[in-house]
Amino acid sequence: MTIRTTVAFDPATVSRWDRLAKRWGTSKSETLRRALEEAERVESKPAMKKGSKREPGFDQMTPLEIFEWMDQHPQLTAEEVKQWHSEVEQSKDDYADWSEKQQRAWSSSTRIS
Repeated sequence: MTIRTTVAFDPATVSRWDRLAKRWGTSKSETLRRALEEAERVESKPAMKKGSKREPGFDQMTPLEIFEWMDQHPQLTAEEVKQWHSEVEQSKDDYADWSEKQQRAWSSSTRIS
């Protein structure tokens, strides 16, 4: 069943609508249907709304949506990030030192005199 309706848009919206229809290779009606479906899909995921404070349902999100949510909702302060980065760098340095000592010990124990 099809319901015909009349809408009034400003010129900028009509231009955007025309560009999308052309880019997608669809009629203006199909373009509007797709745009409405996508808007409804995005709105049905409350965790993705900007400013949403509650924890999202990660199991219902794509990996890209999870990264976007994490980018919009940083869990650490800038100072905590600096501290974490410093600890990671120190850990890497400690491992490099240990690894070097292990290699020296191994090479000296396997030398033939």
